[in-house]
Amino acid sequence: MKYYLVGIKGTGMSSLAKLLKDHGHLVVGSDVDEKYFTEDSLLARNIPIYHFNKDNLSSDFFYIIGNAYDSTNIEVKTIIDNGYHYLYYHDFIGQKLKYHIIACSGTHGKTTTSFLTTNFLNYKCNYIIGDGEGGGNLSDILVLEACEYKEHFLSYYPEILIINNIELDHTDFYKNKKQLLNAFQKLANNSKLLLVNGDDKLCQKIIHPHKITYGFGKKNDIVISILSTTSKGYYLKVKYHDNFYLKVPYLGKHMIYNYVAGYFSVKLLKKEPFCHFNSLPKKRLMIKQFKKAIIVDDYAHHPTEIKALHDSIRLMYKNKKINVIFQPHTYERTMHFKKAFKKVLKKFDEVYIMDVFTSKREKFSVKYQNKVNKIFKKFNRIDKLALSTIGSKDEVWIFLGAGLASNFINVLNNEK
Repeated sequence: MKYYLVGIKGTGMSSLAKLLKDHGHLVVGSDVDEKYFTEDSLLARNIPIYHFNKDNLSSDFFYIIGNAYDSTNIEVKTIIDNGYHYLYYHDFIGQKLKYHIIACSGTHGKTTTSFLTTNFLNYKCNYIIGDGEGGGNLSDILVLEACEYKEHFLSYYPEILIINNIELDHTDFYKNKKQLLNAFQKLANNSKLLLVNGDDKLCQKIIHPHKITYGFGKKNDIVISILSTTSKGYYLKVKYHDNFYLKVPYLGKHMIYNYVAGYFSVKLLKKEPFCHFNSLPKKRLMIKQFKKAIIVDDYAHHPTEIKALHDSIRLMYKNKKINVIFQPHTYERTMHFKKAFKKVLKKFDEVYIMDVFTSKREKFSVKYQNKVNKIFKKFNRIDKLALSTIGSKDEVWIFLGAGLASNFINVLNNEK
């Protein structure tokens, strides 16, 4: 087949492109000119990336359209007007990829859990991970990150569904917890077997005849106990019928949930998990040394995620000053959680704020940016002077958010 992906730099889209390429298909795509972290790995796989232009298109391709784009995009409009064959990203996966799906869902941790599950399978699977990485082989298993936005994940029919947690995030679509919970219940109804965080209050409300819960609470089916904590992770005793003893090479309670969910999803497939790894997905706790400073690049952009990151970094660097450069993601999310953002950012020693990183579905607005500026008025604005001091002291600098904050790391590397 010949596939053309509109919006190929998106994390899910680039992952899908790599999977299709691995299966021997001809794969090309298009996107905006702006540099994005998925771009280099696509080019390394010999997947061409074009700029949006209707002249790129012909009836030779089957088109896969990224969920961020609609008929206001010149290529999408041309595809529809000419009657070319197409599906949107989530529909293509649901209708065309005939695998036994392990779907990793939840408001937080689904990328990491997808990554861990793929590693537990020793990459002997097909996989689509939200850090832009994907791949395929002859396995009949697909490890899939399943995002709740606009109920897109209802296109999937998982063999095993992992639900890490349920919390409001996409407030431009879900107006309350009841609506969000209903979406997850629908996905549960699509699934054969559930592996659910039983410590999470909203997860506890999910109903399914084949639901297995995990967590620290004694009422869970899979009960986690921490035997000891080190500077690099945890030793666990996990009881599920028998006792399992696991070494988690990451810090933070949220990482224990992610690790246990991935591990037991593989055990439920009656496979032995491969446990010899300690890396994380792209833009998840990526740590580098820059001169005297520790540099951290992380995707966290929700208050709960930022708190989890902060707590992990404090465990790792107990005696260091911890600063953060934060780029809020979307006006809607920033204004909805404004109190929570201000509260969690106060945990850091110094805070620097960038302009909001808007999504494709939300246009830049001076009016809304001014409102955001008022929310963060007690924090510093990032400038060249602040950047010039990075590396001069033995401290931690976190580049935080779903947007372009991490681009500053490239600037630092060029000046090194």
